[in-house]
Amino acid sequence: MSDIGLFLKDNCFDIQIKGDDLRADNGLETAVAISLFTDRRVNEEELPALETEKRGWWGDVFPEVDLDRIGSRLWTVLRSKTTNETLSRVNELCREALVWMQEDGIAGEIEISSEYNEDKQLITSIEISRPDEESERFSVLWDEQALRRE
Repeated sequence: MSDIGLFLKDNCFDIQIKGDDLRADNGLETAVAISLFTDRRVNEEELPALETEKRGWWGDVFPEVDLDRIGSRLWTVLRSKTTNETLSRVNELCREALVWMQEDGIAGEIEISSEYNEDKQLITSIEISRPDEESERFSVLWDEQALRRE
């Protein structure tokens, strides 16, 4: 089953038109983009300084799985200092946002590393591996990902 795809262009994710329809994503990139770049709701104690909006998706109020949440809390570190603590926090927040893929059997290992480049920009690298005990249900996603690398 295909999902409407979000495709990266000029550092922004957007939908694309293919023929008379929206372009689909038969792989994992759209799921990862939504997981990382959709704002997850936070509680009062987690709000960064100067923020008053808890953000988040209204649908999380009635999750199908108890305590299941969409998105990430990466938005909470937008104004953080360029420190090793921030790098560790970003890694932690990325893992939190993507762990559902392991829990659902879509992914095996998830490797995350963050660093600052020479311009003090935070760069995060994420590698998601195919699970060892792969379900037939998700093999189409991984086969599509493999085709994109060729």
